[in-house]
Amino acid sequence: MALLALATLLLVGAAIPARWNPLLAVLFRQDRELVPVMSRGWGEIAYARALLAERVAVEGEWPATLLPPGETLPEHSVLAFDTARPWVLVVVLPARGPDRAGLHGEVVRYRYDPDTLLWECDGRGSVLPRRWIPEGCQAPPGWGATQWLLALLSALLLGAIAAVAWLFHRNPMLAPLQRDPSRLLEVPLDDLHALDRALGWLRQRGALLRGAGVDADAWRQALGFDRASPTQKAAILALAVGARSRRNTDWTLPGEVFEWSLPEDLPVNLARCLLYVPDPSCPPAELVRALRELRTGQDVLLVLSPSPAADRPLFAACRDPANLLVALDRRAQTRWLLAAEPVDALVRAMARQLQVTRISPYQTRGGVSRPSSFFGRAHLLAQVVNREPGNHVLVGGRQLGKTSLMKAIQRRFQAHPRVRCLYLALRDHRLAPRVASEAGLGPDTDLDAALSALSAQAQGRTPLLLIDEADPFLRHEAAHGYPGLARLRAFSEEGRGHFMLAGFWDVYQAATQDYQSPLRNFGEVIAIGGLETAACRALATQPLERLGIAFQAPALVDALVEASGERANLVAILCQECLQALPPGSTRIRREHVQAALASQAAQDALAGWARLTQDDAASRLDRIVVYRIARTGAQRLADLVALLDAHGVRVDIESLRQSLARLRLAWVLRQDGDRYRFAVPLFERQFDPSELDLFLERELRAATA
Repeated sequence: MALLALATLLLVGAAIPARWNPLLAVLFRQDRELVPVMSRGWGEIAYARALLAERVAVEGEWPATLLPPGETLPEHSVLAFDTARPWVLVVVLPARGPDRAGLHGEVVRYRYDPDTLLWECDGRGSVLPRRWIPEGCQAPPGWGATQWLLALLSALLLGAIAAVAWLFHRNPMLAPLQRDPSRLLEVPLDDLHALDRALGWLRQRGALLRGAGVDADAWRQALGFDRASPTQKAAILALAVGARSRRNTDWTLPGEVFEWSLPEDLPVNLARCLLYVPDPSCPPAELVRALRELRTGQDVLLVLSPSPAADRPLFAACRDPANLLVALDRRAQTRWLLAAEPVDALVRAMARQLQVTRISPYQTRGGVSRPSSFFGRAHLLAQVVNREPGNHVLVGGRQLGKTSLMKAIQRRFQAHPRVRCLYLALRDHRLAPRVASEAGLGPDTDLDAALSALSAQAQGRTPLLLIDEADPFLRHEAAHGYPGLARLRAFSEEGRGHFMLAGFWDVYQAATQDYQSPLRNFGEVIAIGGLETAACRALATQPLERLGIAFQAPALVDALVEASGERANLVAILCQECLQALPPGSTRIRREHVQAALASQAAQDALAGWARLTQDDAASRLDRIVVYRIARTGAQRLADLVALLDAHGVRVDIESLRQSLARLRLAWVLRQDGDRYRFAVPLFERQFDPSELDLFLERELRAATA
């Protein structure tokens, strides 16, 4: 600041005319004393030069004195003149008192050329200040105060430029950061202090942090990270990704190990991991040796590099995808501490060093419980969440997303002020023991008491009970006159709670086809089918992007989604298979990877189970006849199927055939296209050998007539 103030003063001083410059006031006190003297003196000089030129012209030679003998200068003259040297006129300021500003001596000298009759002036020996000497008499200009001020200012400017150049030389990352502030996240942790000092000198710290999207508090935390204790380091990193950290003393590694419980919204299938903060004094070779002898079991171990010297050997030791070790070098630590999304820094570090399938973001079994893995279904969620609480019946085939949707509904209601949402999955037909267990009661508690207990525990909120896998319960209820379902309906009609029952065919029949069922008009029926196309594309691409992986071309995504028939679980399985086929270190999914996924056993297994969609053997056989016929000849109309059955003597009423088609549509095996039925999942056809279809169809038709 002092340097800046001085430079400003000098610059302003140099710009102000000397006459009004306060820095030059002492000089102009002298000028005020010379003004009355020299205003007369310059006139006397002009008179003397004219007189001498006239005498030379008359006398033909240089006179020894200015005036002829006997003549003298007037008493009031201020100057004296000396012509002793030939052709030279010396003008002198005599010392006659204080009105000479303390000056006396030679003022200026003139040399006369008799050939050209011109005077040549020389003021180099003058006692007058340079500013009082006529320009024609001045010697080559020397440096005055203004020139010195400008020179000093130039020197300061050059010094500042040199200092900036030195800063850029000592910090070679400054120039790239000026062009692209986002590269700040790639600066090793050890270089941040020098960079911070350089940015402070340049007054660029705030601008660079804003350009890089880095919070000032995060920057300060990163600067102090190396000085923090191991416990503090673990806490800082865990907080950034939403993990819970606790020290684990069961390890003999040089340093400290922490056990992390990872958040549910982490975009990978990893519930916990370990963080190892090595002792900074441990040599890298010894650290690597300890890691190679380590057995972590099934836990991923994050290894925090203690120094730049340890980066390369640590990465070499951890890059084997089979050892579940992830090296966090000094650049990775910077990204973790400064990135707006630290989770991405963690996930990408894992993806580069682990088998991607170990941390795959795709959940291919059971309902999706992680929010980051749930895509689409916005309109179905809105039907439940954005309305007044009520009863719902959710129907659809297996692995179409009923459980995932119910868990998403539960998450939406988690902090609701008026609704207490509970999810339970039935293992058999017994609903009362499951409700009683949820209420903390014994297994012998009847359904009414269990429901009343849940209502009391809701503390003023309305219970919303999500009952998954309800087919066995509905099947048992239908065989016994619906006693339990009647209790649920009464409980709901009394305004004490609401229910969502989810299942497949038994639930669908009870809700839509059994006139005596209490489930009929019990609530809104929601049929779940394929995922929206945009949601399928998001499911196929966004989780991979968090890992730094992408499809080589958008057409590959389209082909995968189309082949899946927009079945959410099948999209996830195919993407998982693509990851399985991906070579270590590769980040691009190519056509051969997609083709391998489409032909995988996992994809075929996901489509199995359609041959027995109901407990009724005759109905299941009819389903198989329909499927084999469509696989053999393509899309069919209802009339085509009736003609087939009649031609083979199979006696099936139209209603049974309509139910079969409805069941296959509900299971997302078939879809209706106008008056024709075709496969909902194009990949479904791959499970049939065309040469065997006639045999399968003939056997089923023969069995139907037996």
